[in-house]
Amino acid sequence: MSDTVRFFRETLPLHRTASGAAYELDVWTYAHPQATQRVYLQGGLHGIELTGIPVLHEFMREIEERQLPLHCICAPQSNPMGLDSQIMGQQVGYNNLHTNQQNCWNWNRIGQLRDEPSQEGRWIRTLLDLSAAADVVLDLHTAGGENTPHVYAHLSKIEQAQGLGVPHVLAWEAHSTSFSDTCQARGQVALTFELSASRSVTQADIDRGLNALRRFFGILPKTEDSRIWQIRTQLKKWYAPEPGILCWRVAAGTEVRAGEPIAMLYTRNGPEPLKSPYSGVLLLKNPTHAPHEHQELAKFLVV
Repeated sequence: MSDTVRFFRETLPLHRTASGAAYELDVWTYAHPQATQRVYLQGGLHGIELTGIPVLHEFMREIEERQLPLHCICAPQSNPMGLDSQIMGQQVGYNNLHTNQQNCWNWNRIGQLRDEPSQEGRWIRTLLDLSAAADVVLDLHTAGGENTPHVYAHLSKIEQAQGLGVPHVLAWEAHSTSFSDTCQARGQVALTFELSASRSVTQADIDRGLNALRRFFGILPKTEDSRIWQIRTQLKKWYAPEPGILCWRVAAGTEVRAGEPIAMLYTRNGPEPLKSPYSGVLLLKNPTHAPHEHQELAKFLVV
């Protein structure tokens, strides 16, 4: 049909490398004439977090097929520099490994640099400008070497994060310089999805992410509510007591009790059982299998 609304692509320049190669940002816009909502969808802000990229490409196709009444700006691959940051084929880029001018390892904490004329400042300003007019901002991430899906939402926006088929909602109230926090401070509904493990993509991960978006936009019915946790008091990190080789005995998402054996650490002196330091949910495991002493191993949601 001639009146079918399609996404159109605009390519924005970011910066050039020493050889003159150009980094660019592809931005896709869909403007339905009966749009009832302005949304901004973003994936791949961290270069190692891949699942959101195919989820958004699939969802853009679905928006067109269903002719959803939206004004939608979408940046599926929002950090091409981080995506290119690889060592021997392994994704390593939370930032831009090539330069990292501002010593910011985590490019989801640089909202304060938006007025800087650096690579980081120009990049984050571009994303913040693209999302400025949106009513809703959905930022698709992944986390850890294995995780159970969860959503970060401001305490005032918990209702919007419910019923999406995501087991856990992590509620925050203190403002930071993350992308979603910066958008939230502008008065927007801003949710951060942690869809799956980092550095890998499976069809099940893509389907789960798509279903969360379908529920958010009313294509699928809502599910039962997620469990709500307070980040300030209930999100806890766990660190390696000794160096060694780590072998987990439980999966992410498992309910555990404090003192329950959950892993084996093979140290220089032999095997040492590791017991859960908390009662609650093992939210995610970090990807290391050979931790240094005091290196972070996991995050828990504690009861």
